[in-house]
Amino acid sequence: MRSALGLLILCFACGPSRPTYSRDVKPLLDARCTNCHVEGGIAPFALDTYERVKPHAAAIAAATHARTMPPWRAASADVAYVGDPSLSQEQIDLLAEWAKGGAAEGDGRSTPVVVEKPDARPAPRVDLALELPETYTPSERPDDYRCFPVLWPLDETRFITGFDAEPGAASQVHHIVMFLVPPSAAHLPLQWDAEEAGPGYRCFGGPYGNRPQQFPVNLVAGWVPGYPGVSLREGSGIEVPPKALLVVQMHYNLVGDARPDRTKLKLTLEKTAARRATYHPLLEPAWFAGEMPIPPGASRVVHQYAGDPRNFFRATGSPLQLAQGFNIEGLLFHMHKLGVQGQLWLEKADGRRIELVRIDDWDFHWQFEYHLKEPQAFLPGDRLRLRCTFDNSTGTREVNWGEGSDDEMCVANLLSSELDP
Repeated sequence: MRSALGLLILCFACGPSRPTYSRDVKPLLDARCTNCHVEGGIAPFALDTYERVKPHAAAIAAATHARTMPPWRAASADVAYVGDPSLSQEQIDLLAEWAKGGAAEGDGRSTPVVVEKPDARPAPRVDLALELPETYTPSERPDDYRCFPVLWPLDETRFITGFDAEPGAASQVHHIVMFLVPPSAAHLPLQWDAEEAGPGYRCFGGPYGNRPQQFPVNLVAGWVPGYPGVSLREGSGIEVPPKALLVVQMHYNLVGDARPDRTKLKLTLEKTAARRATYHPLLEPAWFAGEMPIPPGASRVVHQYAGDPRNFFRATGSPLQLAQGFNIEGLLFHMHKLGVQGQLWLEKADGRRIELVRIDDWDFHWQFEYHLKEPQAFLPGDRLRLRCTFDNSTGTREVNWGEGSDDEMCVANLLSSELDP
């Protein structure tokens, strides 16, 4: 008869083994974290070796438990997103168990678990590479927003179907946004560039800087560190006319010494597109006129828009044929620093309500473009509802709509396309 001690030893040996770095943690970090947490990346430390990971074990467990890492602000909604890096609860629990158990390395001989990377939709090839006109060294701390006018070099209309970027100083580039300026206003960004010393000009929010909005915003593409470039849905493309003017907004976040940057933009182009696509700013037009007050001392101020936005889209110069509706292929939610929560949902004519995005813990420094795995059709009779919640409890003045860093916004830039033929 076996002794009680022998049974305990046998049960322990047959029970589930504790997680180790080499078998369980490294594959997870490689799939979700080392795109940013790598030497020279935007993250403050690398997580690519056991020696570098172990001192951060408790912090990794805490950040993943709070779901602040990997950075992805969208909560669970009624749609699925391309490239969602969120961890499952089982993965979060594994990291917590590993850290609590001493962050064991393992012997390296066990077979690593398989962790799938996010199902990204990267740009397939580079047909056109555009560099910033001049090298720029950021100077404003901690955040330097700089806009650079870039001339489109092609003499024929092309459709952008994929976008990626190659920053010259990746560790200090927080995000990149590219705008298409209408021909009637192309002289303005060039003028602003000439008026300000150094390459480019200061800008925050849109491409206007602290100036009033002087032409419709037509966002073309966006990029954030750590994620591969993106392709639009097959058959969709953003039209760029010959000799257009682009404005590239660079957001530099400075920690340590500033380094010179000359970012390169990488575009996939097609001569034709089955469906024209564009970005539409979804918002309440009255907000432009100062009707989005956020009083001082108020901890919960809600502003929202609900309706059929197609007339507004047409008024702002949309190239799409909208009479029969449009596809929603993606969205970029935007507020400034007082924002705390945001929602966007599609209310169908038959009464169904489809939540497109919900951000419960808004962070101005982590703004993502969410591409839908399956587009949602907006049809006549449908409505879109946009809702933003702000906290001005520590403020001493009323805040309203504006381009400045001390102003606010509530807008969802919809990546939309014409309905399928």
